[in-house]
Amino acid sequence: MPPVKEYKIESISEAAPTSLDVKQTAELRTFLQDQGLYESTDESSLREEVLGTLDKLVKDWVKKVGRAAELADTFVADSNAKIFTFGSYRLGVHGPGADIDTLCVGPRHVSRETDFFGLEPHCLQSMLMELPGVTQLQAVKDSYVPVIKFQLHGISIDLLYAQLQLPIVPDDLDVRAQSTLRNCDEQSVRALNGCRVTDTILAEVGADQIPDFRIALKAMKLWAERRGVYSNVTGFLGGVNWAILVAYICRLYPKGVASTIMLRFFKIYCNWRWPTPIVLQQIDHNNPMGMKQWDPRLDYRDQSHLMPIITPAYPCMNSSYNVSDSTLRIMMDEFTRGVNICDEFLSRGSKVSWSRLFQEDNFFQHFKNYLQIEVVAANEQHFRAWEGWVHSRLRQLVRRLEVSVGVRPWPKPLKSPDAGPHSYRTLYYMGLKKRSTQMTANTLSRATNASVNLNGPVNEFRHLVMSWDDWQEGMDVVVRHLKQKDLPAFVFPEGQQQSAPTASAAASEASSAPDALEQTAETPAEGQKRKRAEDQAAAAVGIKKPNTTPPPEASGASANQPGDPMDCNEQPARPSQRASQSELQVEALGGPAQEPSGSRTTSETGQADRQAAEAEADMAEAGDVGEWLGMDSSRKVVAANGHAPVGAIAGKQHRLSRQSSLNEVGKTPAGASSQAVPAAKQQRGPTVRFRS
Repeated sequence: MPPVKEYKIESISEAAPTSLDVKQTAELRTFLQDQGLYESTDESSLREEVLGTLDKLVKDWVKKVGRAAELADTFVADSNAKIFTFGSYRLGVHGPGADIDTLCVGPRHVSRETDFFGLEPHCLQSMLMELPGVTQLQAVKDSYVPVIKFQLHGISIDLLYAQLQLPIVPDDLDVRAQSTLRNCDEQSVRALNGCRVTDTILAEVGADQIPDFRIALKAMKLWAERRGVYSNVTGFLGGVNWAILVAYICRLYPKGVASTIMLRFFKIYCNWRWPTPIVLQQIDHNNPMGMKQWDPRLDYRDQSHLMPIITPAYPCMNSSYNVSDSTLRIMMDEFTRGVNICDEFLSRGSKVSWSRLFQEDNFFQHFKNYLQIEVVAANEQHFRAWEGWVHSRLRQLVRRLEVSVGVRPWPKPLKSPDAGPHSYRTLYYMGLKKRSTQMTANTLSRATNASVNLNGPVNEFRHLVMSWDDWQEGMDVVVRHLKQKDLPAFVFPEGQQQSAPTASAAASEASSAPDALEQTAETPAEGQKRKRAEDQAAAAVGIKKPNTTPPPEASGASANQPGDPMDCNEQPARPSQRASQSELQVEALGGPAQEPSGSRTTSETGQADRQAAEAEADMAEAGDVGEWLGMDSSRKVVAANGHAPVGAIAGKQHRLSRQSSLNEVGKTPAGASSQAVPAAKQQRGPTVRFRS
């Protein structure tokens, strides 16, 4: 076995902040206040009152459970439960209207299954339903970490439960101690880890630097949200990831103020050699309790992680396992942009233009081709569950698409402003562009085919989400290809014209990013040299390149004929035409757009079972899903009355319709697997045509 690696953190500078650093930090805080990131004093006081009410309730609940179990009166009197907070609220970086992530820790005789959830009088769920001020209660039993969601006096609460193997929970319980985890079930360990990770991050930063850490983390979260890279589920980074990254900079600059942390953040991570992991605290490879930890020496899946950001509490896990090739490249480009802007600030030594750094990304002006993913359901309850499930699977679509094209997912859902209050649908978008590849044996063989069909990745994605165990009638997902000019007007910020972004999109497709298009016109000599190199590479791997010279009789034919497998009928391009001819061309061959049908086409016993197993495997692999402790949106929603939603059982027995709701993708007869249908008989989907 390879030796254990130690990831030591050595400070880069321990210099005290200058007067300019202090001034820039004050300007940054003022900027954040102007953006509305700080809650009012009244709201802060209300949060404290709500937590006090909740703490009193759980203490009464534990005693009530003891009396229901007919335990000794003295034991019941000593029974105790405690409320802990974690996540953004515990770190002190929450904003107005943010929810509070809370953990209830109880003794061994109080069970999650029979006492935390349930409608019996002694159950906490039942007591919450009777508590004045509680609204929108939702019990989520079968998620990666079971949770009760509700609002208390308007404050949103996510309440988890950890069952300790202790007869009585002490008032001075230290959740950071490893002994707290001893003999706990897996779900309790996950729940405890949210608090343990949060407290360890604060301990690693140090008390003197915590105020500046909070300002810097607030700023980084705002920056990531505006640049479209804040979403753990979609394949970017979530709250815990950004907190660990900022805390790591604090370790490198232990006396740095918020502006220093911000300006150094981009410089450090722009030049970071991924997949070298970010490790705040040394990993205990002795593994005293035998729990699974992140260890690429032992687990091949850990070796494949692209951007490891390791949680600093035992058991240490990779909190950024969702990152893909595409999303990593996007984040590195954004870090580079941040470096370029911050270098100007540092070189001038004058007032920092924070508004420029935090400028919103014009995602809908960067591409000429987009995929639109429409999520629909029949009612509000079904929509909340269905939209969460589809959102959590979008990264699977990204992984399938990035093999063939450059893809940028936009993590923010959009809803038409014209939609009524009873319209249960939302839209997600992904930008597409041509992806250049290095000349290898595999890519060269693919390069001989000038068109790439997106029907396969889109169809696989739809089969994956439609095979959800809790699928109900009316739930559907529709994937469409749209040109930039065909995007709905409401996606563009106010004041921007829908037809204006063409130049920006062309510039994006021609950028100098690793997967961008090369637009520099090559000379005839350079072209001949390139062709000889390609021919030699092809001969070396035993691939014979086909002759793509157009026949004389076809020289006058249009190069835009639909269905042509290759664009071989064009005249040689002039340098001024090269940019437009090297763009990604998408042709929708699936016929006119269709409305969602609300039915699925997968085989209930074949395809659905296989894809459900795949989804379960993804959840099992997750170490820290849903930002802080693994709360996946693939959850089973239980109504407030404790029963499954109406039609849940009938939905599983629903006879699948013959008509697919997905336009522009292949259609499969009911009761038959999609693999059983010959490819020639399937309707062709979105086809990506590369013109070069």
